[in-house]
Amino acid sequence: MRPVSNGANGGDGGQAGALTPAQRDRVVAALAGVEPGKGNLLPALHRVQHELGWVPRAAMALVARRLGISEAQVYGPATFYSEFRLTPPPATLLTWCSGPTCRVLGGERIKLILEETLDCRLGENGPGDGYGLWLGQCNGTCEQAPQVWLNGRVVGKLSLAGAARLARRLRDGETADAIAPPPPDAVEIQPALVRRAETPEAAS
Repeated sequence: MRPVSNGANGGDGGQAGALTPAQRDRVVAALAGVEPGKGNLLPALHRVQHELGWVPRAAMALVARRLGISEAQVYGPATFYSEFRLTPPPATLLTWCSGPTCRVLGGERIKLILEETLDCRLGENGPGDGYGLWLGQCNGTCEQAPQVWLNGRVVGKLSLAGAARLARRLRDGETADAIAPPPPDAVEIQPALVRRAETPEAAS
């Protein structure tokens, strides 16, 4: 996991969100198979996020109770690692794969283009919270590298041009369901974005 600051995880804004009774039941059910003990903290947090799409502060209390540890012991790792989201996911979530295969095949350049076009950095939501650009770990579909996931759907074998077109469509308000995987060479990318992505300083 890649540690980041609390701010990259959304700060305090969404942490205290209360759970509905239905959400509480879902979290309790998701944690039912987790054995008590601090050693199971990260798997427990992943279960919560898989169930809800994020880790509300109220869910941290349920994790602490299940594991038999303090809420402070849950809060620290939840705010330290970029995998755990402390704010609700946006309606359209674009996840950038940080796996080694994607990086070798141009993933870092794609990330720069996405950040530039969407006007948000990795780990942030865009203007109006209609979309977000978040970090993802390798999901094993490396034959599709370099790739992103659009609301969980793999959009793979991206070129720089394809990534720019996808980002422009998101920025312009199209929904995930309306966006088809972009062809690798269908559009001209803005020269400024190409230069920024291809400079050694930007790619490092």
